[in-house]
Amino acid sequence: MAEIKDFNRNQYLLKGGKDDKNKEKVNDSEKKTMDNMLARHRQVKLYSVLLILALVAVITVGSYINYKNKVYISYEVIQQSEWIRAAESKSLNLKGTLFTYSNDGMNCTDLKGKTIWNQTYEMQNPEIRTCGKTVAVGDYNGRKIYVANTQGVIGTVETTMPIRDFCVSGNGVVAAVLDDSPVTSIYLYNAATGESFADFKTRMSNSGYPIAIDIASDGSLVAVSYIKVEKGKMVSNVGFYNFSAVGQNYTDNFVSGYVYPEAVVPMVHFMGNDTVFAAADNRQMFFKGRQKPESLSETMISEEIQSVFCDEEHVGLVFYNTAAETTYRVEIYDTNGRKVSEIPFDLEYKEILFDPSGIIIYNDSECLIYDWGEKLKYHGIFEERVLCFIPGRNISKHTLVTEETIQTVQLH
Repeated sequence: MAEIKDFNRNQYLLKGGKDDKNKEKVNDSEKKTMDNMLARHRQVKLYSVLLILALVAVITVGSYINYKNKVYISYEVIQQSEWIRAAESKSLNLKGTLFTYSNDGMNCTDLKGKTIWNQTYEMQNPEIRTCGKTVAVGDYNGRKIYVANTQGVIGTVETTMPIRDFCVSGNGVVAAVLDDSPVTSIYLYNAATGESFADFKTRMSNSGYPIAIDIASDGSLVAVSYIKVEKGKMVSNVGFYNFSAVGQNYTDNFVSGYVYPEAVVPMVHFMGNDTVFAAADNRQMFFKGRQKPESLSETMISEEIQSVFCDEEHVGLVFYNTAAETTYRVEIYDTNGRKVSEIPFDLEYKEILFDPSGIIIYNDSECLIYDWGEKLKYHGIFEERVLCFIPGRNISKHTLVTEETIQTVQLH
């Protein structure tokens, strides 16, 4: 009978008896327990992520504050290479390479002292012009201009008249001011072929005599500063010439010009392709426009500008700081003509460099480095005479070029 009872109970369970309901209650309870556990797991996971993010934020903010407040007091030479240079030669940073020139020739080396290219010539007093990775070397009153970039020599331009001034674009177009008395001619050359493809002439009775010239990075626009005397007073004209398809619709490719009475404008400088900075003895000017530059801003200056330093994004004007404790101050402007920084300093400078990592003021024996918040990050003495300072990728790592070595240094 026991076996029959067990059989009947199994039959009863198969048909869904009271045990099924108990089982459902158990399953519901287990499900709720599982849901609670999952919810708690999600909360723990969320809190863990939030905690990690908070820690990362704290570390990031702490690192940034530490970086902003960090001041370097010394440097260590972490890599050094020997290099050989010609006597009386001069060197400069050409977009991360070392360009060296003298009366006898020019060459380009990498930052380990390995020669990339070499070019010989003979000049009495070589002058250089640069634009990005491109450099041109010419001789005042000479008739040859050599053009190269960081990869190699592009070509040579030979003129039929004495050279008075010249400039070069990033793609190797040369604009040269040639003396053809009583007319002054400005010719444009393709350095790769050496051929002239455009020219325009000026007379003292019209625009005046050209005293400054520059060309856009792509070679399409030329800016010229002229000076002449009208009614016994000096007058300057800044003219813009467009040699793209747009400029063909204008007489002599002249697309715009501005007159500055009682002013001398000895400098015009392209910052890329669409911004031009000009410095006069009594004002500074910015122009904007890719095809037809227009006046963006004009600021009168009562002090004498001691030096001007430029790159594609900044202009630095150095003045005597007569009303303060320091000897000099540099005012730094962006491409919109806005003053972004002003730094007083005492160093007898050779050059001022603008780098994403900071502002570098140096001479042969000493260096100042500021961040863009105007905080002094480093002031130190070089162990050897420095010919050229090449900024590194960050504010603490740079390259120093001495008379016999190229040194990679780390600030501490």
